[in-house]
Amino acid sequence: MQTLIHPLEKLIEVITYQGVEFEVVERPDVIWVGCVDYAKDNVGEPDTSKILKRYQKLVKAAPKNEPVNEDWSAALSINFSCTDQPSGMMFANECYTDKQNKRYDLMTQPGGLWLRARVCEEADTALFGRSNHGGWEYFGALEQAAQENGYRQNPDVHMQIEYHCHAEYGTPPHTSYAYIPIVRV
Repeated sequence: MQTLIHPLEKLIEVITYQGVEFEVVERPDVIWVGCVDYAKDNVGEPDTSKILKRYQKLVKAAPKNEPVNEDWSAALSINFSCTDQPSGMMFANECYTDKQNKRYDLMTQPGGLWLRARVCEEADTALFGRSNHGGWEYFGALEQAAQENGYRQNPDVHMQIEYHCHAEYGTPPHTSYAYIPIVRV
């Protein structure tokens, strides 16, 4: 299986957990350009359908300036591990510049170490005993893989990423990765 070659990432280490390869990568600060919204309180969830519809409509009307990986987009889960802040969701693309159409929301994802896994049938079966899992379902497995290999989820970065090759949406299964921020123990 070919690994993702991302223009901003540096591969640090490959670890194995339950027979699945996980990659530790170093990422710089990244500007995400898209649409974000938050839950109304600290226990609910945001309306992801509403955010996605807004994003899809805006993407057609306002191309982004200087995208990093033009065929890839992401769903960012924000604050889902917090009890003192509302959970948020952002649909976005990485860009080299924050000079964007004012209708877009901008968020900077802090640089550092991230653990990623390719979302695929083989990993689904090894990790969950069945296939057809979404990237968000990998976050727990990523956290366990980190803990068993000398890392832990970064307590200062409350964001997880589902990274999709949207150019492949019409040809399932499209290429997809799940990421969590980590630190060495």
